[in-house]
Amino acid sequence: MKLCFAPMDWITNWATRYITEKIFDNHKEKEDTLQTWTEFMNADWFVINPWWVAKHLLTIKTNRKPIAQLFWWRKENLIKAASLLIENFWESFSWIELNTWCPSNTVMKCWWGSDMLKHRPETLEIIKELSKRIKGSWLSFSVKSRAGLNDEDKDEQLNFLIEVSKHTDFISIHWRTLKQLYSWEADFWFIKKVKEGSLCPIIANWGITEYQQALELSKDFDWVMIGQWAIWNPRIFTNYTPTLNEKIDVMKEHLKLMITTEFRFEKYIKVMEWYSFNQPNIEELHSLEKTINPDQAYHSIVEFRKYAFQYLKWIPCSREIRQWILQKKTYNEMLEILSLLTTK
Repeated sequence: MKLCFAPMDWITNWATRYITEKIFDNHKEKEDTLQTWTEFMNADWFVINPWWVAKHLLTIKTNRKPIAQLFWWRKENLIKAASLLIENFWESFSWIELNTWCPSNTVMKCWWGSDMLKHRPETLEIIKELSKRIKGSWLSFSVKSRAGLNDEDKDEQLNFLIEVSKHTDFISIHWRTLKQLYSWEADFWFIKKVKEGSLCPIIANWGITEYQQALELSKDFDWVMIGQWAIWNPRIFTNYTPTLNEKIDVMKEHLKLMITTEFRFEKYIKVMEWYSFNQPNIEELHSLEKTINPDQAYHSIVEFRKYAFQYLKWIPCSREIRQWILQKKTYNEMLEILSLLTTK
């Protein structure tokens, strides 16, 4: 089965991807594979001032390469950003993807994301130009989209995606329309119709809550993508059931990786020359763990809270523990909270 960890803004950073990949490699079924994505990156910001979004490009040197996802509406800067990725990060990523699915009002007000579906002729021209630039290199090109703007729009969206398939190596489809947002009425019929007419493989996204469900859906689709449920359960890509201590150990490792990533970003990546920086290896980041001051407040501790709340959905704990996490800012304080979970 070909599995995918969906791109999510402010979620699928390198530390989250690494934790998920490590668990997958330790417990996967023999024939399964896992592909990961970066957070989606603003192409305009990357062209104008790259260090604003450089963290989205941070990964580690391994044989498994994530997919870099871009969003923006202006063709010139999308192509410029794609070119910069090809020239400076070709060793870090396996392909580049255009986001045309995001339903955020903030994003759509700027004509990005799902708003691009309201301007399909222009969007198709952008896709064609990106395809020429990216597929002319050593990277692949894909597009992520939706089932349309609403139910009445599905026929037009179906035709659009089939046309898009002529210019891409993959299409990733979120099963809901823009109007449905994140509701749970997945339209399997729509994505099957796309697959019937598509000239490229289809990645089916959204609504998968467990491994067995993904296994069943993989009979109908080329790739199966999991998003929200993988945040709090990174083992969803396997058939493995962890112990409580294993869950706590994952939280501790994730926390340390986020702090060491903060160290490295502040020291090296904020000073970017020619849109490029050296990617770290895992040994380098582990070596930075000894520099953690357990009583110092770090921004990454605050950022980790959102992951902690997701992990705790899978761990029985009191409301008080959840409230305490909001108050913690140092490494020692967070470890003390996590130690309480093992005594429950």
